[in-house]
Amino acid sequence: MQSSLTQPQMMVVTDLDDIFVPLPDDLLVNLSESRLVVEAFLDSLPSMFQDNMNMESALGPAVKAAFMVMVCYSVSLLLTSFIHLLV
Repeated sequence: MQSSLTQPQMMVVTDLDDIFVPLPDDLLVNLSESRLVVEAFLDSLPSMFQDNMNMESALGPAVKAAFMVMVCYSVSLLLTSFIHLLV
């Protein structure tokens, strides 16, 4: 999510057996810059899925995707820290 957006964007991953993280650079935001967009998204969640009759759970793939995002950011942070140590 970019701070310039006026509303959040939803990315849907349909293959739960082969999880990938689309655009990992835009998944985390600076909360002070995007607070209104994040709050609007959280407020809209109940109404977005109120008519959904699918009772299956995707918790496992969601946790796997979250882990993949954390790995992307932690590797980036480690590399940046390591470069600063060398300079």
